[in-house]
Amino acid sequence: MGFFPGILLMVGNGALLMVNQLWLPRLRTQIHYNRLAMAQTAICFAAVVGVTYFSGGVQSPVIVWIALAPIAATLLFGFTAKTIFWLTMTLATVAAFGWMPSVGVHPPVQYNAELTHLFFSNSLFGFVLLLFVLTQIFESTKNQALQESEFRNRELRVANDRVEAAYVAKSRFLAAASHDLRQPAHALGMFVARLSQIHAERNPETLERDGSAALVQGVTASATALQELLDVLFDYSRLESNPSGNTLRPVNVNDIFEQLRLLFANTAASKGLHLRIRPTSMWVMSDPVLLQRILLNLVSNALEYTPRGTVLVTCRPSARGSQACIQVWDSGIGIEESLHQTVFEEFFQVENPERDRAKGLGLGLSMVDRSCRLLGHPLVLRSQLGCGTRFTVTATATPLRPANSGSAATEDLSATADVQGASIWLIEDNILGGQALQGLLQSWGCRASLFDSAEQVHRAAQVGEPPDFIISDFRLPRNQNGINVIVALRNIMQRDIPACLITGDLEEDVKHQAHQAGLVLLKKPLQPAKLRSLLRRSLKATTLHVPATHGDSTNQSMSQQ
Repeated sequence: MGFFPGILLMVGNGALLMVNQLWLPRLRTQIHYNRLAMAQTAICFAAVVGVTYFSGGVQSPVIVWIALAPIAATLLFGFTAKTIFWLTMTLATVAAFGWMPSVGVHPPVQYNAELTHLFFSNSLFGFVLLLFVLTQIFESTKNQALQESEFRNRELRVANDRVEAAYVAKSRFLAAASHDLRQPAHALGMFVARLSQIHAERNPETLERDGSAALVQGVTASATALQELLDVLFDYSRLESNPSGNTLRPVNVNDIFEQLRLLFANTAASKGLHLRIRPTSMWVMSDPVLLQRILLNLVSNALEYTPRGTVLVTCRPSARGSQACIQVWDSGIGIEESLHQTVFEEFFQVENPERDRAKGLGLGLSMVDRSCRLLGHPLVLRSQLGCGTRFTVTATATPLRPANSGSAATEDLSATADVQGASIWLIEDNILGGQALQGLLQSWGCRASLFDSAEQVHRAAQVGEPPDFIISDFRLPRNQNGINVIVALRNIMQRDIPACLITGDLEEDVKHQAHQAGLVLLKKPLQPAKLRSLLRRSLKATTLHVPATHGDSTNQSMSQQ
């Protein structure tokens, strides 16, 4: 092979590279790309090895071109097995050319010695040009990959924005629906409580004869179920809309256990189940409301899906006392392993494919999972079909105790002080709910006055006697709210009148404002027993400690004179 034929061979290889470069943008699959790149590398490598042999072997100026094989493989394929293959081929070829003279093989020198310098310069020129072309191929491939990646990322961002928008819309819908439904549900609860009281005063024989007792029981059960479903919806929407509004503080686990015992003892007894709640002295860093809701759902589910046997609630120390494992065990139907993740999805229920609302909404375990993630409490499920279930919630144990760390005071339901004869001012712009609550208060013997606006109650305060207690809705007409109205009434009457707020919109800012004003916040639908207990405690406290009025001070001074 002479000098000029070698040049022509290199030009032919360069043309082949350019043709492959033109075909590269048309490739659509990785397999076709790999085949074309391997063929291109193999042709170039074979041509370089041939030219190297006929132009002096290891002494050939073309031998450096062999290094293009692993370089090209790295640029085209990345550092993969193909790169290792071409690196091995290059090293083996160079070693073979080096050992050829020792075995008596002398490659011919087929170029004109007078044109050696020109041959070397053309070889280097071609080497640099080939590197440039390979770099362009790599750059084109990289740009194409980046464009595809950017396109996919853009699609993912658009899809993610749509999901987030739908998520926010769902949360707003749940919150709005819960708030709007609470108004009629609140009124229904008051009417049902009043109806139950009226029927309780009638002759039992008459009730049994006309069947109204069963009717009232059915209405009461329906209203209670509706309120429970609304509570679940509201709690879920609160988790959705306020994912970071929870502050951790020391919580007495045993207080929550005692509440569970009071709430579920009758349910367990009615099903013939043994509910065992072991006392504990442990305190954990958590949110008391969310932790109580977590355990309420877990124990409720355990009792629901345990036909016979035992439900055990316990708290054990772990990690040398630095962690507390709160566990709920049951001997129920169990959950098969394939559903261990699915049970935490929204609206999923293992034994409720027909979506029977009497069995709940299927949000309980979803709320448990979401609440545990918000609090940073790991949640572990262990269960097998037919072998019961164990849920473990792990929280950080704490030796700290609040200054007032005594046991939580339970409601004094057996207090001798009653609400009969108490003067109650009710501020409610919803006529149906206001009339229902007014009727319930009057049935308890209270003197209940209903006002539908801030202006109306302000006029009454200027001319009338102060009430014993004020009940106000939070949201009132003309951008007024119950907190401001109660504060204004206290200022007008110059007395710290006991009061509470009722609302179906328990946002964090509302809670904060009520706390700052020293007001109790009750959520709609209002439970009559809770309201009556609050009235009893407030009126009893007022009776035990009545501040002296200006008139009393004057009379005392005159008597001393």
